[in-house]
Amino acid sequence: MKIIFCFFLLLPFTLTAQRNVSGKITDAENKTPLVGASVFLSNTTIGAFTDAEGHFQLKIPEGGSYRLVIAYMGYQTVSKNIEPGNKSIEFNAALHIQEKELQEVTVTAKVMFRQKDINLFWQTILGKNSSPKTIQVVNPEAVYYYYNPKTQILKVTSREPLNIINYETGYQINYVLNYFTYDYNKKVSDWSDQFIFTELEPENSKQKSNWEERRQEIYNISLVKFIKSLYNNSLYHGGFVLATLRKNPESYILYQIFLLNPDSILSKKTADNGKILNLTDRQVMLICYGRPVNNKDLDMIKFSKSEFTNNKGLFKNLLDGDSIQIYPDGTYTHKLLMTPVNSSNTLLGLNTKLPIDYQPEEETLPVPVVENKSK
Repeated sequence: MKIIFCFFLLLPFTLTAQRNVSGKITDAENKTPLVGASVFLSNTTIGAFTDAEGHFQLKIPEGGSYRLVIAYMGYQTVSKNIEPGNKSIEFNAALHIQEKELQEVTVTAKVMFRQKDINLFWQTILGKNSSPKTIQVVNPEAVYYYYNPKTQILKVTSREPLNIINYETGYQINYVLNYFTYDYNKKVSDWSDQFIFTELEPENSKQKSNWEERRQEIYNISLVKFIKSLYNNSLYHGGFVLATLRKNPESYILYQIFLLNPDSILSKKTADNGKILNLTDRQVMLICYGRPVNNKDLDMIKFSKSEFTNNKGLFKNLLDGDSIQIYPDGTYTHKLLMTPVNSSNTLLGLNTKLPIDYQPEEETLPVPVVENKSK
């Protein structure tokens, strides 16, 4: 199954200089303030509610690019990209009622859907089946499914934010689904979402320790750490390898893997201290080890040894997109697409997500290895 997901602004939080974003949220029709609207930075723990006058204020770091989200039940969600800088921002928003979405929900409720549609949706969004032992959806009844047998396209909507608990990492996730589609003909998923994390209170020291251990494991394979490592030319130390796939028609092995020199797809620093990651017309594979990469690992890739090709524990995803701006703290802007390779585990599900303001433990010294510069 080919799964494509658009990542917009998966951004880390820093504790350096900060700036404010403030504004007022109102009803677009009658101009009255919306009290208790949720305002948050997507994929973080940073959020607030509007006061009795519809006002809000949040602090955001100076160096990163973020997505500000305003969500209110029954209204269309509004978002704004906040680029790097040191100036405070004012953003006022007038929200419109979700009339179109409500009509779609009404139609959806009358259409038969299949259990496999439900399973596909949750396995894609969560990364695994909902379970009180791992990751669980508290209000799955808020989701509506519509399968068109003529086009073989599944559409999924939600009438309210979803409440999701990750029991393995200790986070509650307030999840806003903008849209979800799956084309059974092309085997392609596409969806857009925003979400905010709230840290749970551990019941005891053992649970706290388990959460911390699991969070560190997830961070070690995260896109945030990958982008930091890519920017700082320390991919192998960070536990990542970039490779390219080339067709090999004269061999029983259809594709051959070659290590990719990051300099061939990465620009020098731009005026705002970023770099441009150029994925245009390229077949770039990201391999996440979760630990420093050594020379044995590189040999297995270069010679396509079975220990690499058959290793289902590795996270292998094809990257796709155009010009993606990345920053030294792990932030990035523009659209990034990912496609899990064969039976590889995916990085797309919420079970492998952390808030981007998560602060990892200090990393150990790298295993000595020479960064490969072959294209």
